[in-house]
Amino acid sequence: MPAPESSSPQLSVIIPARNEEASLASCLESLVSQSGVDFEIIVVNDHSSDRTAEIAASFPNVRVIEAGPLPPAWTGKNNAVATGAREARGQWLLFTDADTVHLPGSLARALAEATEHNADLLSYSPEQIAVTFWEMAVLPVVFAELARQYPPSEVSDPNSPEAAANGQFILIRREAYDAIGGHAAVATEILEDVALARRVKSSGRKIRFRYAADAVRTRMYRNFAQLREGWTKNLALLFPNPGRLAAKIFLLWFGYWIAMPAGIIALYDRKQVGGLALVWWIPWLLIGTHLIIRLRCSNFDERMIRRGTLFGMPMFVYLLLRSKRMHKNGTVSWKGRTYSNPEVTTKRPESSQTNQAIMKITVILLVTMLSTLVSYPSHAQITEEPRFANTMIEPGHSLGPLKLGETPDRAHEIFPRKDTDQEWDDPCGSTIDWVDSTNPVGHGDVLIRYNKKGKIFQIESSTTRFNTPEGITTFDSPEKVASAYKDMHAWVLLTKPSPAVGSRPLVFWIDKKKGIAFTLAFDPQHHARYIYKITVFEPNKTFCPEQETTNSLKWQSISPYAIEPPKELSPER
Repeated sequence: MPAPESSSPQLSVIIPARNEEASLASCLESLVSQSGVDFEIIVVNDHSSDRTAEIAASFPNVRVIEAGPLPPAWTGKNNAVATGAREARGQWLLFTDADTVHLPGSLARALAEATEHNADLLSYSPEQIAVTFWEMAVLPVVFAELARQYPPSEVSDPNSPEAAANGQFILIRREAYDAIGGHAAVATEILEDVALARRVKSSGRKIRFRYAADAVRTRMYRNFAQLREGWTKNLALLFPNPGRLAAKIFLLWFGYWIAMPAGIIALYDRKQVGGLALVWWIPWLLIGTHLIIRLRCSNFDERMIRRGTLFGMPMFVYLLLRSKRMHKNGTVSWKGRTYSNPEVTTKRPESSQTNQAIMKITVILLVTMLSTLVSYPSHAQITEEPRFANTMIEPGHSLGPLKLGETPDRAHEIFPRKDTDQEWDDPCGSTIDWVDSTNPVGHGDVLIRYNKKGKIFQIESSTTRFNTPEGITTFDSPEKVASAYKDMHAWVLLTKPSPAVGSRPLVFWIDKKKGIAFTLAFDPQHHARYIYKITVFEPNKTFCPEQETTNSLKWQSISPYAIEPPKELSPER
């Protein structure tokens, strides 16, 4: 739990935040509920122009400080984290990004892991949440190549010179941090996490680095523009010969697409090629197998690996060459600031004409392939059940890939309409009822509510497919909610009870500030309440309980965290 301000905590969590209103609340919610270690949380507001500082200040156990003026040549992030480190009182420092979500107990486990392995720096590569097409296509390629460039086993080996860290989660001893000069020593580095790790290892201290889906997850970029800008900033610095790597990836991918039609032509023109028809398929199979194996170390599932093989590789080539060009020109932009890196511009030049030719061919092929895909009739996919790369319920923001404020058409893209699905109008607006008929642990529904303007204002889940950042899903106990959410208010809906929900009125626990609600039904067999539904809605805006409104006389307030209404409140009264 967060330590009192007067004490010396074991751990200081430092979060640099610049215009992070979309993700900061979920990050802080996952941190303030941590247990097993005394810690403090410091959010460094890096000249944000949105609600970042307001959101951080709404958490009572979080210290919010300002980053201050940006010193000459410093990057914004280095200035922010250095400011936070100066204010930190912990024996350990955890630098983590505002778009991360930390699993319950992960802070205590990380400290124990660092101690057990005698590591001065422990860095986790988080589980990457991908929602949009290009996120799901590009991320497997990027992280596969990163795993090849910075093998975790070598990074963690004291006898290997390889050093790396992931800035989304860096846990470092305060003594070691100060000894290597902290972020002030890498103030001009855009890739400050790797630079910091190199200083730790060169000082003779030990690093532990691993993939950690069991501890932390993140969604780095929320649209293509952010993805392009973010990887343009980083890729040319992460790989020592970006042009050569781009050419290698492009030739492998291009060879795959050349070999496939050659094999098809040979198969259908056996009179010309005779018994050699099948031989044309061998290169296609060999290259395809190599590409899939190459992406296996990315820690993504097979579906995303296939998407990365087909579409992610050429986009990776484009981003890699774009990053190289932007760094060479000194025009790398990130969050409203422009940076240059002298190390990139003074490297031995690779063939710019070749790089430009590869980039142009890559873009042309990508456009052609995507145009072909888009030209397929949309009804061909209407009965296909979706597979979700993102199953997180983010309070006040989204359920899986569907965000509040999006349109019903977007909802139907994500949740394709089936014969079993329904739509209706009620006092709250219009509702889409999508049945999760392929859920392996039982059916459930996703209810999507939208207003007359065609904007989604509320999304409800009664399926175990989706879960909150704290791991809460349907059928969990109310106690799990109470331990994770500390500002819930309770209501009861006094409609006629249904046997489907235990023949008792539904109870609602709601946090209007965060935009999340938990509906509790009754289980007669175990004589206990359970989570029947999880709802996200716009914070401090309209919430609709079932098919009623909050103006209804059937909607009554009860004591916070009550699981049963008082006896005087009865649906029959």
